[in-house]
Amino acid sequence: MTHASYAPEMIFREQDKANIQRDNVHLNKALTVHHLRIKKKKLALLIFFLLSLIGLIADILIGSHGLTLSQVLSGIFHPNSSDIVTQTIIWDIRMPMSLMAPFVGGALAIAGAQMQTTLNNPLADPYTFGVSASAGFGASLIITHVISIPFIAEQYQIAIMAFVMCLLTTCMIAGISSIKRISIEGVMLFGVAIMFAYDGMLTMMQYIATETQLQTLIFWQMGSLDRGSWEKIITLALLLPVVMAIMIKDAWKLSSLKVGQERAESMGINVNRLRIKTLLLVSLITSLSVSFVGAIGFVGLVAPHIARMILGEDQRFFLPASFLLGAVLVELASIASKSIMPGIILPLTVMMSIIGVPFFIFLIIKKGGRF
Repeated sequence: MTHASYAPEMIFREQDKANIQRDNVHLNKALTVHHLRIKKKKLALLIFFLLSLIGLIADILIGSHGLTLSQVLSGIFHPNSSDIVTQTIIWDIRMPMSLMAPFVGGALAIAGAQMQTTLNNPLADPYTFGVSASAGFGASLIITHVISIPFIAEQYQIAIMAFVMCLLTTCMIAGISSIKRISIEGVMLFGVAIMFAYDGMLTMMQYIATETQLQTLIFWQMGSLDRGSWEKIITLALLLPVVMAIMIKDAWKLSSLKVGQERAESMGINVNRLRIKTLLLVSLITSLSVSFVGAIGFVGLVAPHIARMILGEDQRFFLPASFLLGAVLVELASIASKSIMPGIILPLTVMMSIIGVPFFIFLIIKKGGRF
């Protein structure tokens, strides 16, 4: 057999080698681009974390009793070197209020992010869908003594009843959203109807409340960090990492929901069980946040959209980014509430409306109304 008979085979082998080399080059380029994107996302998370730290320190710094930055930093990291008055102001008055801001803001942000994901509705949010109002109504039932849970302290009764009402509301919303003939706009209108219904019932609770109870009920509706305490901070500090860990564990499942329920189910995902578990966690963190500081609007709506614009839908980065951005937003609202009228702390919901509404209008204009 001559060498000529081997020529076609040799040519095919050379072509195969060339194709493999070209594929390897393309694969290496794709991997390089992927690693670069991952690095950029990690850098963005680091920047968000630093912004939250700066916001926290700025929030502690602002108050009626003028303290310098060096006094605040020294009081935080070297409390024994500060005088008693400075220690009391920082650790007993300002720190409990200021630390509630990132925890509550982060909790409401991831609650909104997961509602948007599991309900496949970009407008979903504990506040706009009436979940926060339901928690406030549950709290009002305890505050006005309409309902009482025996052998449990009142502050825990409030948290329990707020959780029950949150869970009931999220289940109703999930049930409505699962009906295929109802559009995203229809689910949104249902949520708004629930919000108005609970607002009406809260008004009724105010009508039958005593003067002391009425003051407490108004606190729930306006939202305030001035009832922050180390006990509440510790509760959120222990609970939120657990909730985040569970959500991050289901990151790929949650990310797959964006391609549609049917395709997610074809991947072997039990969508109903995932949705129930996630909404249960959303109810838990929302009820605690509302029972601790009252209803705060727009955090769970705006923060996830900012995170999505910067980092995309990958839940591994989307959830931490939403948490950190929610923390930054509430810190900014807290700073504004103490700065606009010195000596008076304005309601947090008002501040979040000032921050959140213009930004959300900007989002609508930028996206042309298409989410």
